[in-house]
Amino acid sequence: MNVVEYLMGILPLKDWWYWIVESIVFTTICLALTRWRKISKRISYFYAIASLGIVELVSLAITRSFSPVSIAAATLGLFVIAMFEDQRFYSEKKNEQKIKLLEKESERDDLTGLLNYRALSQEINRLANNNEIHNIVIGALDIDHFKKINDTYGHFVGNEVLNYFSTVFREQIHSAFPKHGYVYRFGGEEFTIVVSNHSLEEVYQLLQSIEKFFNNKSIVTKEGMKLTIRFSCSLTDRLNDELLDTTLKRADKMLYGVKNNGRGWIVTDQHHQRPQKPSLERKINNNY
Repeated sequence: MNVVEYLMGILPLKDWWYWIVESIVFTTICLALTRWRKISKRISYFYAIASLGIVELVSLAITRSFSPVSIAAATLGLFVIAMFEDQRFYSEKKNEQKIKLLEKESERDDLTGLLNYRALSQEINRLANNNEIHNIVIGALDIDHFKKINDTYGHFVGNEVLNYFSTVFREQIHSAFPKHGYVYRFGGEEFTIVVSNHSLEEVYQLLQSIEKFFNNKSIVTKEGMKLTIRFSCSLTDRLNDELLDTTLKRADKMLYGVKNNGRGWIVTDQHHQRPQKPSLERKINNNY
């Protein structure tokens, strides 16, 4: 600004050292504002513009270089710039909020509202790089005979079952492991749970209680049909220095082992055995 005023013949070149002092003072103020964490960037930027005007007016007073143009530039001109910048910050803030909302929506399953596979990938990367995490349990779940529900009662009933199952699991996991337990819809009737800083035994005990809940409380559909939900599950601990993707794949492989051996039970790395329930497969079929 000083250079422009010099070229316009408003300021003499002999005052060049004042320009350097102005720059140093203004830069110091700006550095102080960037370190002032208690105020927002929007406010700090407004303060910076205001301080520029004050520094310029003080400099004009010292050099006795007051003129209508210089005074207008240091006051009215900077005020107009501050107003436009305030609007720009407001627009950018709204755009950031929209972007964050879209990102959040893109991480949610449309049907159940659970976090989706994309969110699972991001969570796995975050956990892998967090030194405060000392244990990670990953579980793979599958609603037993879900295809038969869809084929027998239709997809609308199937969607009700998915929503009911998702709601119960989300509430139970979040309640038992706040800020450390999450439920994801992996695809179709398959789900994944990730629990950090808790033992596999704790997660196993919770899943047993959820299993009892589903056994004792059937879902009643909008059309009045009463269905009992059962699920198969596998739980595994992340090994030291193991990639979490490898842990996830192991849990998925263990789940297929459960499904191929009768369904309706929970297997873990501690080899919890299949419960000795007579005619388990027949009970499941009768419920459907």
